[in-house]
Amino acid sequence: MRVLLAHSADRPFEVERFGLAWQAAGGLPEELVPITPETHWEVLNKTPEVHGVLTTGGPDVSPGRYGQTPHPTTRPQPEREALDWELLFRARRENLPVLAVCFGCQLLNVFFGGTLIQHLPAMGKGGHRVSEPKDFMAHPVRVSPLSRLLVGFPQEFGVNSRHHQAVDTLGQGLVIAASAPDGVVEAIEAKDANFVLGVQWHPENLLFEPHLELFRRFRQACALREG
Repeated sequence: MRVLLAHSADRPFEVERFGLAWQAAGGLPEELVPITPETHWEVLNKTPEVHGVLTTGGPDVSPGRYGQTPHPTTRPQPEREALDWELLFRARRENLPVLAVCFGCQLLNVFFGGTLIQHLPAMGKGGHRVSEPKDFMAHPVRVSPLSRLLVGFPQEFGVNSRHHQAVDTLGQGLVIAASAPDGVVEAIEAKDANFVLGVQWHPENLLFEPHLELFRRFRQACALREG
C-alpha cells in the first residue's frame, strides 16, 4: 500500500510527525510516501500505484481561488497549493481516500467550491491558534449527526488548534462533520465518496484516542483500494 504524504519542503518534520502517528495507529512506515513540490515528478514516477492521499498543514490557500482579495495576514504558497490541488484532483478522479489536515482541510473545501474565513480573530473568533505545546487541548469539538466518517467517535472530544483561517461557505457535496463551540467548522467530509475527510486540528500530534482512530479508518479505506 502506498499513501502520498504531501508537505512543504520547509516542513520536513511533517514526515516524522505523521509517520509516528501512522505507526501508532497500526500502519507500516513504508506505506507513507512523502511528496513535496520539489520532488513531485520523481515521486510519482517511482510510485505509479497510489492508494490514498494525506495532505498536511503549512500555508494559506490563495484567496483568488475563492474570489476574495488577500487579507494582510494571508500567506499562500502557490507551489504547495498546486501540488495538493493536483493530488485532490487525482483522488477525486480515481476515488482515492483522502485525509486532509489543517491547510489540507481548507484547500479541500475550496476544491469543492467553498470559501474561507481568512482571519478568525478579525471575526471575533479567538483561541484557535495555540502553537505550543503541540498537544495542548485548545477546545472541544462536537461531532455532527450528519457525519458518516466520525460515527462511533465521542460526541464531544478535545483537540489541539493551530490555525487562523477556517471554512466559511461549505463546498458543494460536503457536509460539516464537527464544529467548535463558537461555531467554527472543525471537520468536513464528502457525501458521495468512500473516505474524504478534512480536519482543522492536528491529529499527528495527538497519539491517543480518538485521534489515532482517524488514521486507522483512513488506512483501512486505503487498504480496500489496494485490494
